[in-house]
Amino acid sequence: RSAGALDLEISAAVPKDAAERFRYLAAGPVLKLADKDLARLPALHREQLVLTREAADGTILAATRLQAAGALDDLYAAAEGVPDLGATPTNKRTSFKLWAPTAQQAAVCVFDSGGSRAGALHQRAMDGAAGVWSAQLPAGRSGRYYTYAVDVVSEQAGLVRNLVTDPYSVSLSTDSQRSYIADLDAANLKPAGWDKERAPQTVKSPVDMAVYELHVRDFSRDDETVPKPKRGKYTAFGEADSNGMRHLKALARAGMTDIHLLPVYDLASVPEKNCALPQPTGAPDSESQQALIRKTAHTDCYNWGYDPWHYNAPEGSYASDPQDGARRIVEFREMVMNLHRAGLRVGLDVVYNHTFVAGQDSKSVLDRVVPGYYHRLNKAGGIERSTCCDNTATENRMMGKLMIDSTVLWAKHYKIDSFRFVLMGHQPRAAMERLQSAVDQATGRSVQLLGEGWNFGEVADGARFVQ
Repeated sequence: RSAGALDLEISAAVPKDAAERFRYLAAGPVLKLADKDLARLPALHREQLVLTREAADGTILAATRLQAAGALDDLYAAAEGVPDLGATPTNKRTSFKLWAPTAQQAAVCVFDSGGSRAGALHQRAMDGAAGVWSAQLPAGRSGRYYTYAVDVVSEQAGLVRNLVTDPYSVSLSTDSQRSYIADLDAANLKPAGWDKERAPQTVKSPVDMAVYELHVRDFSRDDETVPKPKRGKYTAFGEADSNGMRHLKALARAGMTDIHLLPVYDLASVPEKNCALPQPTGAPDSESQQALIRKTAHTDCYNWGYDPWHYNAPEGSYASDPQDGARRIVEFREMVMNLHRAGLRVGLDVVYNHTFVAGQDSKSVLDRVVPGYYHRLNKAGGIERSTCCDNTATENRMMGKLMIDSTVLWAKHYKIDSFRFVLMGHQPRAAMERLQSAVDQATGRSVQLLGEGWNFGEVADGARFVQ
């Protein structure tokens, strides 16, 4: 079906703010929507939009889809000020908020556990100014799980109903199939002494930092002084007399200040249950070992983790029980406390510059909620992949907000002391300055931000923004 057509006028010039934001585009015809049609834009963005060039008799001579991120940022600028996206439980009620301005409808499905059937499907209402779909359910529902049902127009599949987790998930069920409802300030999610926990005061300025990069699983996987159930897990850091912890304490005494953990957000490349453990055989220089490893490369227990799925949730494969959304929260906090007690501050390696996948893939979240918005597109409408995967567009208002909100969450609720941003040169300087201000204000302390400044790809030399 068609929602109709709008005639566009030729305009003499691009408005100054639009010209600056889209400065990377080549010169070409500038088209303008008539003032009388502006009120129709929100509804039209919930349909499939196509720009056509027609002959005098109405014959379509050419057609292309639109890149709508700039329009959505202008139409729904109020969304940037929404402080509580995601699920927010209290004693009396639980609210759910999802930014999905192009959705035709949205609902939330609530589950008693990570594997049970849905107890109910609750329709949601949209705030027309912010593009946020909201629902309030009676009673606190902490400890339960949820997903969203969102009806959107996908370029790959047309109008679809996507069953999708929350981009603002704070925890998940096994293999990230359902989002977990939690109040991160709840007492049952805090290890003893958490509220009074403070980092070692070893860094007064960034130049004081001496950083050791560490992979959670690698740290203890082969350490025979760690009980087997704890090897490769957050809980291994609680074994104060293990070989690994004695080594870290020695490094701290020698002047090392910070542990930077390779990605520990929810990552897409390691199964959280029954991951494969290949057992290579043959001569050390045999190609058969490599061939065996390749057979399970996508299902084994190991990955560096530069494959973000949910930015705000701890990775479940490092938890003692990935099915229990609370365990990874508590055990992550215990790990931070144990590293602090070893004399070390804790930093995170963060990857906001890309997602693992996009489109209608089952491990895509952002693109199945607001198709075409969260990723940086090229002139043909394809997703830029200069960072190896699907590049995010933090110059877009709500992707920038997600990056800032996520960093604040880790610093505030997990007492993270510093962050290393992978390919920070792909982020706008203005967004990083807002992030620094927000994270310092939220924590009441100075949080160090480090980053890779590589200058390449579609953003090189300031092509799209000041890097």
